[in-house]
Amino acid sequence: MQVVGDYYGKGYAHLRGLFAPEVMSAFLHRLKADMDQARMNLQTLARPGAILKREAVELYGYQYKPMLTFLWGLTPTMCELTGRDLLPTYNYFRIYREGDICRVHSDRESCEHSLSLTLGYSDAQPWAFEIGDAPIQKALPIRDTFETDAHSSIVMQPGDAILYQGVRYRHGRVTPNPNKWSAHLFLHWVDRDGPHKGHAFDQRSAVPADTQLNFA
Repeated sequence: MQVVGDYYGKGYAHLRGLFAPEVMSAFLHRLKADMDQARMNLQTLARPGAILKREAVELYGYQYKPMLTFLWGLTPTMCELTGRDLLPTYNYFRIYREGDICRVHSDRESCEHSLSLTLGYSDAQPWAFEIGDAPIQKALPIRDTFETDAHSSIVMQPGDAILYQGVRYRHGRVTPNPNKWSAHLFLHWVDRDGPHKGHAFDQRSAVPADTQLNFA
């Protein structure tokens, strides 16, 4: 893996080769095979969103447990890269179609430290992730473009990721997707002792530290 960028100076870092492209391809094939075995049409998972111009297929980690291995398993690496003691919040998979964009936005508190991981492109056409050059002090309206705001554009190959501060920096994909489809995984963490620590595990799996397990 090659880390390019200043995470705290610019709000993001490009992680080139975080995963081998073959691993990304294998994951996509496994996901599709599991959905087919469950007789689940991915299109039934399509949902609208304020940052989308039309519905997109989305699947969350709590719906497909193998995705949680990426979220939980990457946590030590994320701690090392950010220099922080982190806890995972949630992750999800999304498929964009040809011509789709992702509107310029900032994220909710669960996304204090975020990772946008490119899984694959149908037509091998890289699609840039774009992020504002300056942090924001409060959430701003969702927009189709960055307008006059300075921003950076990062081109990613399958297996590449962007590590970014989703709450403090506006981001999106404002150039239409050139592929028939592209697949992405979004993963999020919070500081263990930070202001957003209450969002750990997205309040789904968290239990009191002194809770005793009994498998008898």
